[in-house]
Amino acid sequence: MPRYPQGQPFTIPITVKQRNVDGTYSLVDAGSVTTTVKLAAVDGTLTTTGTYSAPTHDSTGTYHQDIPAADINVIGHYQYAVVTTGSGAGVQPGEFDVFDPFETAVLPLQDAKDALNIPQATTTSDTEIMAYVATIEASLRGMTGGPVVNRTITAERSEMMANQTVIPVRQRPLVSVTSITSASGGAIDISAGLDLDSNAGLIRRKLGLPFYGPFFQWLPAVTVTYVAGWGTSVPASFGVAARIILQHLWDTQRGAAGQPLQGEELVTPPGFGYAIPAAAAELLDGSLGGMPFVSEAYV
Repeated sequence: MPRYPQGQPFTIPITVKQRNVDGTYSLVDAGSVTTTVKLAAVDGTLTTTGTYSAPTHDSTGTYHQDIPAADINVIGHYQYAVVTTGSGAGVQPGEFDVFDPFETAVLPLQDAKDALNIPQATTTSDTEIMAYVATIEASLRGMTGGPVVNRTITAERSEMMANQTVIPVRQRPLVSVTSITSASGGAIDISAGLDLDSNAGLIRRKLGLPFYGPFFQWLPAVTVTYVAGWGTSVPASFGVAARIILQHLWDTQRGAAGQPLQGEELVTPPGFGYAIPAAAAELLDGSLGGMPFVSEAYV
């Protein structure tokens, strides 16, 4: 899916064709062209951010509609529909994401293009490359159990365990705890300090004391605001692994018959493939400061 940084305008290419009696299609000018853009809300509803009915006419059957940056300035997921009337009547749907241009990427666009041997001046594939990088980063978050770089996790629901002495959080590595709020809404005093298990994502009081606060023993639910991540910059192993994965995914565009890496024999059943090359997986089987990258659970 295309991704565009916040503050950048978006151009929608539009092609209008009519179906001929012999079953072929030919370009034709539309009677009218109307584009509607909507922003998806967290509850699944869509809010219209703009409606446009005066696209630029490039040639017979081809147009483009520029969407002003001010109309798509909210970070999130957008959907659009281009409705044409006349002999080329039809609907052309599409979607794209708007992201924070200051978010830390596991692989900056410039580095990604270098890894693919694409000149920096060539921008034709930039949108596709950024989509690949975003997908790789999502996979890394799933593998490591948390954000690639430090992020604040706000009001995550948890429950006290082991006689109210332990509070687990979902994302790791656990860096620090900002606040803990009880089920009754009152803040739990953590000013005396906490004992954090960064790898497992467990919060304890010093000396293993229980978390006293404005709650009852049968109300163990709490909300925790904390920081998780691998630091302020992306670990080097993540960056190199991301390059290898990107190169592999990019090579799939060559066709069904993939080319094996030099010095490595690969046997891939027809119709199947893989997303993470062995070289990248081995790089991710490492650690930082003695903490393994991979999130593991032993039962």
